[in-house]
Amino acid sequence: MKKIYKTIGALLVLLSVSISCDMDKNLENPNEISVKGADVNYIMNGVLLDFADFYSYASGNTVDPSQTNFGPDRLMRMRAMTTGYRYQTAAQAQYFDDQWEWAYSKVLVNIETMIPLAEEKNLTTHVGVAKILKAYTYLTLVDLYGDVPFGAALNGAGGDFNPEADPGEAIYDAAVVLLGEARTELTKTGADAGAAMAAKDDVYYGGNRASWVKLANSIELKAQLNLSMLPARTSGANTRIAALIAENNLVDTPGASFAASESFTYKYGTATVPYSRHPLYRQYYTPTEGGASGYICNSFLAEMFYLKGVEDPRWRYYFYRQVGSIDKAYEFDPKSVGCNEGAIPSHYATGSYEFCTFEPGFYGRDHGDASGTPPDGPVITAVGSYPAGGRSDATSTGNANYFVQTKEGQGGNGAGIEPIFMTSFNDYMIAEYYARIGDNANAKTFLLSAINKSITEVKNFAASINQSIAANLQPSTTAYTDMVSAAFDSAPNKVKVVGREFYAACWGNGIEAYNSYRRTSAPDNMQPPLQVNPGPFLRSLVYPAIYVNLNSSATQKDYDTTNKVFWDTNPDVLN
Repeated sequence: MKKIYKTIGALLVLLSVSISCDMDKNLENPNEISVKGADVNYIMNGVLLDFADFYSYASGNTVDPSQTNFGPDRLMRMRAMTTGYRYQTAAQAQYFDDQWEWAYSKVLVNIETMIPLAEEKNLTTHVGVAKILKAYTYLTLVDLYGDVPFGAALNGAGGDFNPEADPGEAIYDAAVVLLGEARTELTKTGADAGAAMAAKDDVYYGGNRASWVKLANSIELKAQLNLSMLPARTSGANTRIAALIAENNLVDTPGASFAASESFTYKYGTATVPYSRHPLYRQYYTPTEGGASGYICNSFLAEMFYLKGVEDPRWRYYFYRQVGSIDKAYEFDPKSVGCNEGAIPSHYATGSYEFCTFEPGFYGRDHGDASGTPPDGPVITAVGSYPAGGRSDATSTGNANYFVQTKEGQGGNGAGIEPIFMTSFNDYMIAEYYARIGDNANAKTFLLSAINKSITEVKNFAASINQSIAANLQPSTTAYTDMVSAAFDSAPNKVKVVGREFYAACWGNGIEAYNSYRRTSAPDNMQPPLQVNPGPFLRSLVYPAIYVNLNSSATQKDYDTTNKVFWDTNPDVLN
C-alpha cells in the first residue's frame, strides 16, 4: 500500500512540475475556441444543410421576409423581375448579401474547419464530399459574380480581413483540382477508405460514395463546358469532356421512381414547427386561403404553354392556375388584375411579346414590371408540384369557370426539392458539346434523351407527392419531342435549339439557366423589360453590399456595363 502511495505521490510531483513549466504554452486564448475535439459528423451535417440554403439563395428560390432576394432566375424571366424597371435599379447590391454570407460565413468556413479534422481521422467520405461542395460553391460564385476572394478568402483569423478577389479562371482551375482530389478520396477502398458516413448524416445521397463520385464528374463536366468557351482552352476542355463522356460515370439515371433518381437534390419536409417546407411553397400557399404572393414571369409561362406551338408536358407540374380564365379573375374582383391588357407597350406589340395576362387563366407579371401589388393573391398563377411541392394543374384548359385558391396543406404540402443537378442536365450539356463540334447526330440523340429524362423525372417527382395528373390532361410527350426533333433538323444554329430546351428544364434552377443563356444566347425570343432603354443585361451580378462596404480591397462594378465573367465570350448584346 505504501508503495502505491509513493508512486502516486511521485506522479503528482512530476505532473505539477510539468504543468508549472508548460503553463504558458498550454493556456489557450479564450477568444479563439479550439476545434480539435469537434464532432466531424456534426460539422458535416451543418455544411450539408447550409449548402442547400446557399444554393437556394444563389438560384433565387429563397423567400426571406426580412430582405429582398434577387437571383439569376429573375434575369432569366423565370420568376419576374419586379424590383426595378431597369436592370441597374432592379439588381441592387444589398439584394445579394445573403448569397455571399451563406457561402463564405457558413459553407466554406465550416468546410475549411472540417477537412483537417476528417483527414486526421481518415474519414475519406467526409473529405471527398466537403471538397465537392467547396468546388461547387466557388464555381457558382465565379459564375454569378466573376472574380471573387479565394486564396485569402477565409484568412480572417490570421488577420487578413480584406482579401483581394482572385481571377475567376484561376478559381475554376483550383475547383477542378478539388474535384479530382474528391474522387481520389471517394474511390479508396477497405481500410484506406476509413469509416463510412452514416446514411442518416447524408441528406443528399445517404452516404453512397459512388453517387458522390458521379456528382464530382458532373460538376467537372459543367466547368469544362464553360472553359471550352475560351478559344485558348477549347481543345483541352473538349478533350476532358470527351473523356468524361467515355467514362460514362455521370449523374444521368432518372430511376423507375423519383426515390431511385441519381439527381442531386435537397428535399424539404412538411413540418410547420420548425418550418421545413419549400420556400416557394411558403410564398404561394399560405395559412390563409388566397394569400399567394410573388410573380412567375409571363415570358416563362408563355414559353412553356404556347410559344413553341406545342404545350410543354411539364407545365402542369411547374405551375398551378388558380383561375380557369382571366374573365373569372375579373369576376372575382375587378381590381384583382393589376395590369391593363389594352395598354400594351409599343415595343411589346412590335415584337409580338406576351403582355399582362393570357388565356386560359395565366396571370404572372412582365419582365421589369416594378409597379405596385393589387389584390391579386387569389388569382395569380402559383408554383406547382415541381419543384416546390405544391399542386399540379389538373384543370382542363376548357374550364373557364374554374376557381380554387391556394392554401397551406394543398398539393404536396411543401415537400419540394432544390433541383441542384438533375439527371437530364448532363445530357443537355453533352448535346451542346456535340453541337459545338459539329456532331449533329450525337447532339440530337443526347438532346432527345435529355428531354425525356427531364419529363420523366418531373412526373416521377409529382407522383412521389401524390400529384400525378390524369393521362387525358397531360400534353403529349411524343408531340413535344417530334417538334424539337424537327426544329433541330431545320435550325442553322443547333446550339440554340439545345439551349432553349435546357432552359425549359431548369425551372427551380436559375443558376444553370443563366449559365446556359450566356453560352448559347438561347432562348432568343424572351420578353424584354417593360422599360424602353433598360440598360445592359447583367452578364454577372453586382458585388454584394457587405463585400464592397466592408472590404477595403473590393471595388463595386460599373452598373452600366455588362461585366462578363471570364468564360462568357458571347456577343455583348443579350436582352
